[in-house]
This record gives sequence, structure tokens and C-alpha cells, in this order.
Amino acid sequence: MRAFVLTLVVAGAALLSACEFEGGDPVQHALRDAAAARQAAALKTTEEQEVKAIRRPTASGPALHEPDELSRLITARRQAVEETRAALAAVADPALKAQLAEDLKAEEASLRALEARRAAQP
Repeated sequence: MRAFVLTLVVAGAALLSACEFEGGDPVQHALRDAAAARQAAALKTTEEQEVKAIRRPTASGPALHEPDELSRLITARRQAVEETRAALAAVADPALKAQLAEDLKAEEASLRALEARRAAQP
């Protein structure tokens, strides 16, 4: 008799562990599923917009979807040089001006190196 009760308890526990208990209100589950679907759709839309933005031409240079990676890097460096020059002109703090001047020199050196590399390509 004890073996039968023990077997019954173990079988019941195994059955309960195999069941999936979600519990709660079915409406809450439906709302949660709908929210997850909306989140996934919004994420997909955001990714599509980011891809379109990358391919859109910028005001400071050619479109960023050029096949030549070096041209894209040069375009980005030129924009960085222009932005650093604009920031340098707008800043009054001498310490910040000195830092921006160093940054401008580094950006210009990087731009020159990239342009020299492109000129050396066949």
C-alpha cells in the first residue's frame, strides 16, 4: 500500500512538473503578446529607417553608400575637420581652444594620410 501511494505521489508530481502553468488572466496574456508584437514591429521599422538614413546624401558631401570605403572615410574626416574648425571659432575658453586646435591638427593629419593613400591607389 505504501508503495502504491508513493508511486501515485511521484506520478502526480511528474505530471505536474510536465504541465506548463502560465496562470493569470488570459486577457493579460493577450495584451502582453500584442505589446511584444508591437515592439518587434517598431524595432524593425527603426532599423529600416536607420538603413535609409545611412544611404541618404549628407549636406557636407556625397552619399554615404558609395562602394569605396576609403572615399567614405575621407568624407567623414573632412566633415570632422569642418566641425572642429567651427567649434574652434565658437569657443572663447583658452584651454578648450588649445585642445580643439590639437584635435584639428590630428584630424587634418588623418585626412591628409587618407587622401595620400587614395592617390597612391591604382
